[in-house]
Amino acid sequence: MRQGLRDHAVKLPRVHRITRRGKIYRYHRVTRALLPDLPESHPAFIEAWAAQEALAPRPAKGAAATGTLAHAVQDTAGGHKFAGLSEGYRAMMRREFDAIRTDYGDLALAKIQTKHIRADLGKLAPVQSNKRLRAWRLVFSHSVTRGWIDVDPSVGIKKQAENTKDRAPWTEAEIEKFRKRWPIGTTARGCFELIWWAGCRVDDAATMAWAHVSPDGVLAFRQGKTGGMAYVPWTSPLPAWARGWEQARAEAITAVRAVAPGGFMMLGTRAGKARSGKGLSNLISIAAREAKIEGKTAHGLRAGRLTAIAEAGGSTQAIMSWGGHKTLREAEHYTATADRRRQVMGEEHLQNDVKLPAPACKTSKNA
Repeated sequence: MRQGLRDHAVKLPRVHRITRRGKIYRYHRVTRALLPDLPESHPAFIEAWAAQEALAPRPAKGAAATGTLAHAVQDTAGGHKFAGLSEGYRAMMRREFDAIRTDYGDLALAKIQTKHIRADLGKLAPVQSNKRLRAWRLVFSHSVTRGWIDVDPSVGIKKQAENTKDRAPWTEAEIEKFRKRWPIGTTARGCFELIWWAGCRVDDAATMAWAHVSPDGVLAFRQGKTGGMAYVPWTSPLPAWARGWEQARAEAITAVRAVAPGGFMMLGTRAGKARSGKGLSNLISIAAREAKIEGKTAHGLRAGRLTAIAEAGGSTQAIMSWGGHKTLREAEHYTATADRRRQVMGEEHLQNDVKLPAPACKTSKNA
């Protein structure tokens, strides 16, 4: 009975509920898709709801004239190829589409040349430039398929070399510095700890719900970017190579629970609404700068966790499971780094090395 009351109390946004002959049917209010006949707290229901959220069109900005770049952008976003991309990738491309349409939407599609695209990319930093280039390629590839243009002007434009420093793993000193500035009870600390412990991407952290924790204590979720499943020990026993991480994990859970007490989403707002991945990324970056930590991002927390697993002695398969990787090649980057460390360390030191990541997870006494 109590479980039923909890399920009934969970109400996701943009869900239209219709009662017929005592049975509740739930539809996504925007896409009108029928959602699973499950409690709204069930992981399968959340996954189906999140998929429809990603498909929901953005607010109309006025009809775009045929033959304009704005029209091509709109048509690309509504195409089957775009719908087949991962949720996270679609969200990223929509942001780039908005920027393209705002700046150049009234231009004639057929008159856009390679030099114009290069000029647009030249105004952006390497990471942002490469995201924008992907968006341009999607639009022009779609336009060629539709027969609106004969030649794709984005072909031949190379990606810029990215400075991967911003994606570097956080150091133990930086983690301690962040925790001293943001004690348990602050939103910044809770968001930080979920991403750090789970080793997840910001888009996945933003939609993480308590229902994703299974009865056996494993946090299991499907990644928006790759579609792969990630399995993180939340309250379940830790593997042997992670001994010494128990206290750090308990403190992380406490910090996360303080973000939205009693809420459905782990990192929801006080009003019960979900955060966006972009907003969560900005929150971590701003909080890091206020803690006098420069050049470190939320993505570096994911890299830090997976690196810590490798350095603690976790196998490539362990990294794949925790990080949600689909192939060995994706995970071997972290084990290769750890193996190089082991080549210059004696066996006695290697036994101690298993415990190295633990101090990085401890909460500061001043926090």
